[in-house]
Amino acid sequence: MISEMLKLENIQIIESAKDWKEAIHLSLEPLVNGGYVTENYEAAIIKCTEEYGPYYVLADDIALIHGRPEDGVLEKQLSITVVRQPIQFMNDGQNVRVLIALGASDANSHIDVMKVLSLLLMDESKIKELAEATSEQQIYEMLTKAESNL
Repeated sequence: MISEMLKLENIQIIESAKDWKEAIHLSLEPLVNGGYVTENYEAAIIKCTEEYGPYYVLADDIALIHGRPEDGVLEKQLSITVVRQPIQFMNDGQNVRVLIALGASDANSHIDVMKVLSLLLMDESKIKELAEATSEQQIYEMLTKAESNL
């Protein structure tokens, strides 16, 4: 569940990123630094984005940054990055303020987490609440509360 895959230290609120590549880098940085994914994972996501577009942008304000387990996932883990100034991904017109980076170590172990995230992200008011959170602790509590409401 989310409480097993998200650590408070993997949540960050930042002012801005210069472009989508830096946004991806910043969102994956806690996972790389924590030893959950390799730097190759970031490179693979950027390469895929350049080839296929921003496949992980779910809607305005939300991106679920992820790649394939074999691209460098060492252990399943999430990070959440809230960017105060929206990032535009590849001129597609969608702006993103909340980046959820997922390192899934296999095809199935993260399914329960995805259920919680999908319920949360279908609610526009919850997305707004995430994007406007004032602390990492507030984001963590919001996500773990959503999990306990299932």
